[in-house]
Amino acid sequence: MRTIHNCIYIFLIPLFLLISCKNKPVECNGASIQIENRWNEFNRGIRNLKVKDRNDMAFICKRINQFSEGEEVRVSHNHGYLTIFLNGQKVDMIFTVKNGVVYRVGVGRYVYDEELTARILKLMKISNRCWGEDCK
Repeated sequence: MRTIHNCIYIFLIPLFLLISCKNKPVECNGASIQIENRWNEFNRGIRNLKVKDRNDMAFICKRINQFSEGEEVRVSHNHGYLTIFLNGQKVDMIFTVKNGVVYRVGVGRYVYDEELTARILKLMKISNRCWGEDCK
């Protein structure tokens, strides 16, 4: 009987961890949004931005809340990333070499959102999606 309980726990714990890693919808009214750019020396953008414009806040929040389950995308080769904090929830915006800009929505799962990318690049004053030495 004890081994059955142990087996159940072995299967339930990883399942719970996978479910809890998924981005949950956030309340957009009064949302706090901060964007961090650790690659600003390379992309010449703003280092940190606390989004204050209500239209920008609503747009970013709604777009992130609409993210799907995502798909598997190769992100090991990338030019860098931005980190978006939405009410403390972290969303990585990764500039991949071959797959464009993707947003992490779970363990190994990513989504594309060109409208959100364009808006964030404009806010962060980043003029180019590729800022590595190998960019063409």
